[in-house]
Amino acid sequence: MRLLRFWTGVLIGLSLAASLAAAGAIWKIPAGITPDNLGYGGLYGLAAALNNYAESISAVTTAGTNTNLTAAQTLAGITKLNAGASGGFTITLPSTAALISALGSTIPLDGTYSEPVSMENNNVGQTGTLTAGDSSTTLTGTMTVATNTRRVFILTVTGPTTITIENIGSMGL
Repeated sequence: MRLLRFWTGVLIGLSLAASLAAAGAIWKIPAGITPDNLGYGGLYGLAAALNNYAESISAVTTAGTNTNLTAAQTLAGITKLNAGASGGFTITLPSTAALISALGSTIPLDGTYSEPVSMENNNVGQTGTLTAGDSSTTLTGTMTVATNTRRVFILTVTGPTTITIENIGSMGL
């Protein structure tokens, strides 16, 4: 019996280690499993929620005076804005519904879920200004991202159809 427990522990440990090594995920959910709100407090709900915090870099080439972001680019963790803007430019977020949908079905929709997102102006030579994709997104604080600066925000899901993005600081590159 002890040997069975030992090998079970080893297999669970190896499974967790393999999950941690998965690219773009803290804990890879096995194929065929779809977490939902009914089981958000369970093991697969935990895995889905943890994966929202896995950060990656999304490179976006700016163009003209407006850059439209996708939900995936916004939620990557670090959105790197690269050369191309012809003057001061807006960084337009996707719709609130698209952002909430991209976060997955297991996140709480009661104001208790937040995650960091950041915009990095990678030597564009122009200042970018973050703008909401629609009226269900509230922006709070400084929304400008000067050249060679990374601005960090906290995205909070405040309801089933609303989010708030709040500036928490910036750093020079």
